[in-house]
Amino acid sequence: MKILFIKPRPSQDTIGLQHVMLVEPLELEVMATLIKEKNDVKIIDLIIEKKDFNYFLISEKPDVLCFTGYITDIPAIKYYCDTAKKFSEDIITIVGGVHCEVCPEDFDHYSVDYRVIRNAVISFPVLISFINNKTCFPEGVLKRNDTINQAKLPDFNFDFPIADRSLTKRYRYKYFYIFHNKIALIKTAFGCPYKCSFCFCRRITDDIYIKRPIRDVIDELKGIKEKEIYIVDDDFLCEKKRVLEFIETVKKANIYKKYLIYSRADFIADNPDIVRQFKDIGLKTVIIGFESFNDDELKFYKKNTNSSINFKAMEILNRNKIDCFATIIINPLWDDNDFKNIQNTLKQIKIHYINLQPLTPLPETGLFVERKKLLISHDDYTKWDLAHVAIKPEKISIKRFYENIIKTYEVILFQPKYLLLYLFKYPPVSLFRMVLGVIKVRIQYMNKLKEFKNV
Repeated sequence: MKILFIKPRPSQDTIGLQHVMLVEPLELEVMATLIKEKNDVKIIDLIIEKKDFNYFLISEKPDVLCFTGYITDIPAIKYYCDTAKKFSEDIITIVGGVHCEVCPEDFDHYSVDYRVIRNAVISFPVLISFINNKTCFPEGVLKRNDTINQAKLPDFNFDFPIADRSLTKRYRYKYFYIFHNKIALIKTAFGCPYKCSFCFCRRITDDIYIKRPIRDVIDELKGIKEKEIYIVDDDFLCEKKRVLEFIETVKKANIYKKYLIYSRADFIADNPDIVRQFKDIGLKTVIIGFESFNDDELKFYKKNTNSSINFKAMEILNRNKIDCFATIIINPLWDDNDFKNIQNTLKQIKIHYINLQPLTPLPETGLFVERKKLLISHDDYTKWDLAHVAIKPEKISIKRFYENIIKTYEVILFQPKYLLLYLFKYPPVSLFRMVLGVIKVRIQYMNKLKEFKNV
């Protein structure tokens, strides 16, 4: 069969990181790798492609279409499936990915034939065989109009084969994450051992945390041509013993890469020696969810940390000259002074790359907000991007809240003492791309000011 794997193009309504990052669709690469021997497979990255979905539908004439995406991609995926069915009712449509696994009802649609909701590396190949009339219907897959029955789902299986990255060969030179050019993704663990109240990621594995053996990770690293590596674990720096094993094994294998990872502040604060050793083998950037520098807010978010730990973590990163991409949750209780305080704090601890996320009660996280307090309806999917203000501010107007977000970005990203540093530190193409991305995000936020000019 001819099978197309589609990475959706984000909606223009979605404010987000797609303007400052573009990474390979690792999940599609893995799925395509699993079935490529017996099928004609092709990955289409619509974020990069200038041609639209209809062009590939007509030119490729696929038997099966496979989609993955986040909550913001739901309308696009349904549109693609509708379009495919109008083109030919014989085309089989399959949806998977993290949102589908947790909230499959959002993809229960007349044009979606199957939803893969558990153990995709096992259930998806079996589903393809089933479509070919060669096997029974797999566990962990829903047909149209089926509802999820947790008791009948198979236990989680976290086998993770190495992807054939040549399937995205024509796109790879365009993948980047802010200042990391030609970046490749690798996943070394699933889930997270922590239970922050706002986090959707932990719900994907039902709060289970499973790690791949380091020897498997190293084998995969050896086969990746790119020098820039984005480790997409929800938190790579979880266990001291495992991180040390990774560092030592990388050294012995003579692997020379530059790494972008996620980490909590408390691991960095407690393990400055490991941070230094990681820097020696190529650690370049750490994404940290500081969330807040207010201890009461951190307690509400169930971070099990405090503001002093955040300060200590940044002191260690600055000392080792490791870049930090800091995530801050913007609380709907904030007023003008709270925004000024966070600006002053971020400048004080020398943070100059930030991602501001208005507190967003994503589905299944347990973070409940009354409907009357929501500014975005639950089915307005493209705006659930962790960038739109989802909860009505309590102390200032919506317009003023957005103005403060824009001001905070400007104050931190365009600190004069760092602008000159950027010119010497990063290639011109990276700087141009970053500036262009920031401009696009700013335009989107300015449009929100117009939308709420009287609110």
